[in-house]
Amino acid sequence: MRFPRLVLFTSGRREPAARWNPSILAGGAALLALVLSIAAAPAAAQDAAPSFTQRALSATNESTTVGLVPPGERNSGWKGWFADAWEGSKRIFRDGHSDLLLPVYTYHPPYKYPNRFQENHYPWGAGFARTVIDAKDNERLVYLVAFSDSHYDLQPVVGYGWIARWPLFAGLKGGLGYTVFVTARADANYLPLPAALPLASIGTDRVTLYGTWIPTTEVLFFFARIALPFADGAPASRSDTATGLSLGAATPGNGPQRRNLVYGAAAWVNSDASGIDSVASGNSWAPVAGYRRFLNERTAIDVSVARSSHSLDLNGARLGTFDLMPVTIAAQYHFPSYRGLRTYAGAGVAYNRTPQQDLPGYSLSNTSISPALQAGATFPVTDALVSSVGLSVNFARLKLSQDGTSLGTVKPSAVSFSLGLGYAF
Repeated sequence: MRFPRLVLFTSGRREPAARWNPSILAGGAALLALVLSIAAAPAAAQDAAPSFTQRALSATNESTTVGLVPPGERNSGWKGWFADAWEGSKRIFRDGHSDLLLPVYTYHPPYKYPNRFQENHYPWGAGFARTVIDAKDNERLVYLVAFSDSHYDLQPVVGYGWIARWPLFAGLKGGLGYTVFVTARADANYLPLPAALPLASIGTDRVTLYGTWIPTTEVLFFFARIALPFADGAPASRSDTATGLSLGAATPGNGPQRRNLVYGAAAWVNSDASGIDSVASGNSWAPVAGYRRFLNERTAIDVSVARSSHSLDLNGARLGTFDLMPVTIAAQYHFPSYRGLRTYAGAGVAYNRTPQQDLPGYSLSNTSISPALQAGATFPVTDALVSSVGLSVNFARLKLSQDGTSLGTVKPSAVSFSLGLGYAF
């Protein structure tokens, strides 16, 4: 009998006629053997001098959901282990904090997938998790997520994850652990498949980015967890429960005052040139850097700089490319915070430069000054780190000349959508 080839999370090639992959069956058997060994570990740990293997199995057992059940309340035997595991899962769901899970990116290595450009790199989907941070600051979560796999088919996953975490800097924590789960895929006729994968993480109790490596396919899969603003359980450890971030003027009981924000971002610059008949310009990515100084709790002055490269067409012919580098100074108004989320609006002026041009026979003016509008939102990741999204509009005007003869004014009308991270102090 022939079976479809089974893979985990994502697969680079669709092989409907391939034989059953024996590594999948062996992996499932190994996982079952490990579970039974862990279940037997507590009894073995009663020995006067437990071996290294017994100690390792006992430590692994404590990282499972059984670890949330006090030793005096645990059942004996392997049937008792499954009962305790179920009880620990219920405690996570009952006492944990609600989180949104967002699949972010699937990386297919070039050496393994010459057809990687045909694969789905963006696993659109969402999920829900309940998360508990235990007394050792380790993270435990039970979750359900569904997303679009590498073949653009629906893939559901339900599982449990454990992460041991260590402080890094500025409130960030790095972690290593594992996840055990059950999944199902369209190219496996949606047969349930249990599996285990390693996990690495970086983030805080509020926002965390995870990555896992899938050995059967050599694919890297990334997803994020974002704590939902529900008052239904402790979201995190005592070191990161409420983030005392207070951008702007300090108020009594509202944490430390942080008037300054230095940030960086990546922006997608949408350019739609006008001003001359049949003129057009292309879109581009741009790095953004900036500094924001709060004058009081609501108002701030923001200075930012970006640089993007755009194509320029005239009468359907490509003239070449030019770089647009606006330095923007804006006054901003920040609205009151809602559970850490804070929106703002701003207006100011931009000093636009074209530091590099490749327009044979043509040229754009080197500088111009134009109005600029801004809108966006910030959300504290830690006491010092702030995530941000933004929208800015720049009404730049650049004179276009051909061999010294003016052809008119090009209006790039650049609209930037940015996502960034900042440091508040």
